[in-house]
Amino acid sequence: MELNLGIQLQLETRAGAIQYSFQNYKIGETITDGATYSFAPFQFSGSVTNLDGDNIEAGLVFPSNKVTRSWAEQALRESWVANVAVKLLNDDSTVQSTLYSYTGAVSSGGWGEVQLELSLTGIMDATRASVPARKYIRELVGRIPITASLNV
Repeated sequence: MELNLGIQLQLETRAGAIQYSFQNYKIGETITDGATYSFAPFQFSGSVTNLDGDNIEAGLVFPSNKVTRSWAEQALRESWVANVAVKLLNDDSTVQSTLYSYTGAVSSGGWGEVQLELSLTGIMDATRASVPARKYIRELVGRIPITASLNV
């Protein structure tokens, strides 16, 4: 059994303004699937997490050239948001269904002569989003013991 997979990628600012929309399965073509996606040769590594629910990380790999480096540098500086959809394709490269969707913030990256890599982390990362820690108070958890010696 053979599976044909394709990726649709939208890169947007934190304010939600779409900067780029790419797809990697119809070479040299632009497709419309709710938005207009231009062809770009790129890879998506998928996301990985563990049973503890630690921060999910994924990655994008593009060819390293003057064009990709210019927008990638801006994406890194401004922590753009990447919306990725992994599509199951028919033999004629039409979309059969969406297998998986991922949204992450561009958190780190780099490039060499051949490839440009961007790391994506979950957008609900408490340390980057400055989500305040919660304190145990009576209104949240009820009566709180005030002694160290408890009898059950």
